[in-house]
Amino acid sequence: MRTWTHLSSVLVIAILAALPGCGDDGETFEGVVLGLTDRYVTEGGEITVSRDMSEYESVEAQVIAADGAVQAFPGALSADGSRWEIPAVPEGEYWIVTTTAPDERATNAPKSRVMLQATARTVDFGRAYSGRPDNSNATQDTEAALTADGLRPWHQLSFDAEGAVVQPLQDRLELYSFNVDAIASLVPEEGTKGAPADGDTACSGWAFNWRAKVFPASHDGGRPLVDGSRGDVLHVTQLVQHQAGSPPEQADPHDPWSSFTYEAAEASFSTREVNMQDGEAIALGGSFAPLELSSFAADIRSSRFIAQVTANAPAVLSSTVTSMAMYQEPGTGVPLYGSTPTLLQAQVTSGQEPVDPTCFSTDDTCDAELCPDGCNAALTTFHPGDHAATYRYGNPYAERGMELLDVRVAFRTRVMHPVDEVQESLRGFVSVVRSAEDANGAAVEPLLGLPRDPRIDGVSLPVDTVTEGAGATPTITFEPPDLGEPDGYRVVVFLYDDVKDADGAVLSQRTSVLSVDTTATTVKVPEGVLESGRYYSVQITAYLGTHTRQAPFKYRGATLAQAQTYTGMFTP
Repeated sequence: MRTWTHLSSVLVIAILAALPGCGDDGETFEGVVLGLTDRYVTEGGEITVSRDMSEYESVEAQVIAADGAVQAFPGALSADGSRWEIPAVPEGEYWIVTTTAPDERATNAPKSRVMLQATARTVDFGRAYSGRPDNSNATQDTEAALTADGLRPWHQLSFDAEGAVVQPLQDRLELYSFNVDAIASLVPEEGTKGAPADGDTACSGWAFNWRAKVFPASHDGGRPLVDGSRGDVLHVTQLVQHQAGSPPEQADPHDPWSSFTYEAAEASFSTREVNMQDGEAIALGGSFAPLELSSFAADIRSSRFIAQVTANAPAVLSSTVTSMAMYQEPGTGVPLYGSTPTLLQAQVTSGQEPVDPTCFSTDDTCDAELCPDGCNAALTTFHPGDHAATYRYGNPYAERGMELLDVRVAFRTRVMHPVDEVQESLRGFVSVVRSAEDANGAAVEPLLGLPRDPRIDGVSLPVDTVTEGAGATPTITFEPPDLGEPDGYRVVVFLYDDVKDADGAVLSQRTSVLSVDTTATTVKVPEGVLESGRYYSVQITAYLGTHTRQAPFKYRGATLAQAQTYTGMFTP
């Protein structure tokens, strides 16, 4: 699992003597206190870290009256930088509003504002992370070379001299170290020096750049280096790709589940002998051993996910992607923020066919006698139905955490930015996460539906056009899902103008300028968020079981559900 934007800040390994709720002189503070104390779960135990909160440009509490009038209560950063203190906030519901300065490298980046609906007098923005907080990061290319035997016979995507596919399957390796929240994926191209060829059971000197392959760590966004001397264990696991159902050429063209591929963990080795240094080459090695395989009886009620999407998505969809992923969550009972290695994974995509196959043509070359009404290039979309099958997979990480199953249907709309003239993707999904043990043999279906009918100042924002004149402080409204009862909503306004540095390099194509966490279905955009001449879209996510409002970035349990929709682009 991945977090939202981290606070780059100085870490102090301790619980600060000045606890949230107390002033610097030890007296009780009368007001609202915003703190940030993280918990890190490591191979050697747990570490508590309080972070410097000076990254925030400002923090205030707002009390918003029924008529929309806003009463603001500015906060002050404590002397030690560990918390923001907001005096004189009345009892009852209020909003914490944080403002973060833009990326210092950018010439045209906006500030980011986060609003959280709360009632408690002390709110903690801390998280529970996997891995230690004091890892070293790769800041320069760090070359690694892997030599290992004991692989399952390798599947390597292969082509003939004319470019036709000879062998369509592709295995991959996943490298994972819980103690530094490091995960990397290796997929070689055919002919990569040292990588296994099709059918091989070993690799020798398979070179790759660790800094380029490893994903950013959740707690600081750095590229973590594995250090066995600090207790880090590196797992290297082979994910074997399998053909399920019929070969593609024999598949039912109307049933995406009739032919698809999936990958499963089947062989692995672990080592404590890896000591990476930034910028220094390192040799990795070991012998893969076959994993003991478990069975999972999947019963995925895809049709119920699809029904939510097709009924309530913001546009008629040309495609959807249905996925099933089982991963090892390093937390027990409650998830941690951190990387999650793959145990089993499959996905299928919807298909399209002509509405009128006889008269289908994209260039008006159809038979006039058969098609007196002319050619018809219209397409209709068919989506995956329900899916039941038994899968086999191994788990080299079973000593820590729990197996979770994530089932989701994702969709998107591609739109053209009217100024940058690049395609932007507006993305939505319906998902549910459950314990794999509970989901084994049980029907998995959505718990939440999509938020419906999003509007700005009462006006719908179609996705196939750009809406102009939305105003500087519009009101966003939407209807609750028609399935389930959300614990809350996250409403995010994204800027879709490219954010660039002084050299014109694009730093970001999509930037969050406002994030509002609320139980309400009405959100007023504050002054100073939207700028004239810039282009935005709103993303609305309903969630179930994610977190509590007084600890907004800690998970409550292992059963999670989300449903995300979006509006078209608009400009003030």
